[in-house]
Amino acid sequence: MALKIVVAGGFGAGKTTLVGAVSDIRPLRTEETLSEAGQGVDDTAGVARKATSTVAMDFGRITVHAGLTLYLFGTPGQDRFWFLWDELSEGALAAVVLADTRRLEDCFAAVDYFERR
Repeated sequence: MALKIVVAGGFGAGKTTLVGAVSDIRPLRTEETLSEAGQGVDDTAGVARKATSTVAMDFGRITVHAGLTLYLFGTPGQDRFWFLWDELSEGALAAVVLADTRRLEDCFAAVDYFERR
């Protein structure tokens, strides 16, 4: 059995790190270097050392046992990429919303998104 899990949360909450840490395979990442184009658009307060951002998704896999595999789909955290969330969430059994306790309010939009689904 294969199950799809979405990993969501605010910008810099640790979605890419989580998917990479638990995946049995080398994760697919779509990270790009933060650029001047995002200044004034992306809120980097509290994550000043962050140099990259997911621009499409992260993908990983966890084999729980021979009959159960979890496929992890990490969402981009910035508001400007939220148009991807509907596609990434389609067919998902569950979602994990990560919260950075230094920026707790950044996870509320993700919680609201999944409550409406």
